[in-house]
Amino acid sequence: MLGRAQPVPIAILVVCVLGSLLTRAARWQIYFLPQRRVPFNPLFGTLAISYMASTFLPLRAGELVRAVFLGQRQVIAVPRIVGTILLEKLFDFLAIGVMLALLVAVTPSLPEGAQVAGKAIATVILIGFGFVVALAVWRRPTLNVVSFVERHAPFGRRLRLEHAATQFAEGTDSLRELRLWIPLLAWTTITWAFSIGSGWAGMQALGLQPGPAALVFLIVLTSTGQAVPSSPGYVGVYHAAAVLALTQFGVDPATALGVAVVTHALSYGSLVVVGLIALWTGGYTVRDVLAGVGAPRTTIADPALASTQR
Repeated sequence: MLGRAQPVPIAILVVCVLGSLLTRAARWQIYFLPQRRVPFNPLFGTLAISYMASTFLPLRAGELVRAVFLGQRQVIAVPRIVGTILLEKLFDFLAIGVMLALLVAVTPSLPEGAQVAGKAIATVILIGFGFVVALAVWRRPTLNVVSFVERHAPFGRRLRLEHAATQFAEGTDSLRELRLWIPLLAWTTITWAFSIGSGWAGMQALGLQPGPAALVFLIVLTSTGQAVPSSPGYVGVYHAAAVLALTQFGVDPATALGVAVVTHALSYGSLVVVGLIALWTGGYTVRDVLAGVGAPRTTIADPALASTQR
């Protein structure tokens, strides 16, 4: 399949993937504000290493690696970093929710299955994001609600909901600054524009002419599928989501699978190359990556580290 892919769309796809990596690092920098300005280079390098690690390790293990690596390099408490990573994911979900809502609103001819999935996913995402905004802006009242749920819900105390919400709230401080919303939303928009561009280029590479609805639904469904920790590099998960999305719009399964294989191979191949370069220039080894996967469990529980500079 790669052998018959057109070179110009392939080049565009790779540029979009690398552009998305840059904009994600720029957005991650804002999540640490206003308490601290973390330099861009370690953020970009750590992010690249985490994507590379998640390509080979299951269950999104690269996210643990970037929390530990950045915490060690910049002396930041790991729970604080984890909070920014969760906030990053929620902004990505917000983008997915907005795209789904627009897709359903402006495409009356959308297949019934796509409409049902789109409405359900968009509703859950927007409610979840609303909770996070409330946690940032009205922190104490929202934590009181979480505490009430913990006391009265089955298994609430066992899940330690209030403790988890309190730790996560530390990563939402940037949302309390109105001036930071503009760059956060701007970088999120640019990031997802690159994602749409990579999806378009992947289809163009095999000569497929996607309509806007098919393209957006492809991005939404594959991104939603990758939100759940699963296989290394989401092999199989990504491909199944892509085939399901494209066949809803009349693309035959073989062509849809070809698009998925080409897009996935080039996207993750590019991320692996950049990640390996960042690993080498950062002075890390593969052993450091494997050690980082198991480190957060003990690091987060360390009161000394939890009290370090944010």
